Amino acid sequence: MSWEPKKTAVSALGLPRDVILGDVLISFVGRSQVNVENYRSILIYTDTLIKLQARNCKVVIHGARLKIDYYTAEEMKITGQVGSLEFET
Repeated sequence: MSWEPKKTAVSALGLPRDVILGDVLISFVGRSQVNVENYRSILIYTDTLIKLQARNCKVVIHGARLKIDYYTAEEMKITGQVGSLEFET
């Protein structure tokens, strides 16, 4: 099934995209904390780079003294000096 009908239904019904389509949710608390929801796996984890696999993309976080404080199957908390965040397809 194509994603377009699902996206149209989500939009028309006002449903949360993250729940229906599995979109990754990222929130920042200043430059020292990143909360990530709906990721699939940890691909790379160093103190300067964390790369996560999400459903539709990869999330790449660059910084210094990066640390995953905790993670569950649905969410994680990353702390340290966040320099940048980018998405890869």
